[in-house]
Amino acid sequence: MTPYDSGNAPRSFVYHPVFQTIVIVAILLVGPVLLVVGSSMNAADRELVASGSRTTGTVVEVNDGAEASTHNFRVEYFAGDTSSHSVWADWAPDEKPALGSSVTVIYSTAEPSAAVVEGHGTPGRTVTGLGGLLTVVSVVLIVVMASGFARGRARRRRAG
Repeated sequence: MTPYDSGNAPRSFVYHPVFQTIVIVAILLVGPVLLVVGSSMNAADRELVASGSRTTGTVVEVNDGAEASTHNFRVEYFAGDTSSHSVWADWAPDEKPALGSSVTVIYSTAEPSAAVVEGHGTPGRTVTGLGGLLTVVSVVLIVVMASGFARGRARRRRAG
């Protein structure tokens, strides 16, 4: 049996410089975009909390997944015009809502389907957090790339 010679195997597309450049540019752009989108979502939620109408809703579904991103619940509520709506909210591991429990829902009188559950997380927080994480990763990538470029340039100067 002859040993496997990896020198003859085709290289994965992951090592192609064009692919690597596309991934780096995507990370550099997506982080700040998610920060802006998440911040605008949070601002809309803050405005809704400040000026929205409050009503009592009932927890009708609780998702208790293994990961924190799947810790959410659905609340059904009736708006002022007696129309029925539902809203999803995130819950912290130590604040799991009981099925059938009552919670305060804040909704827009102009658009009753736009609502938040008082005291619980909204998707804007998750989007902002992910945007912040990707932005930090992109800054670290820029520093590492600039450092490597500077070292390579210094080596070339000394060599030649």
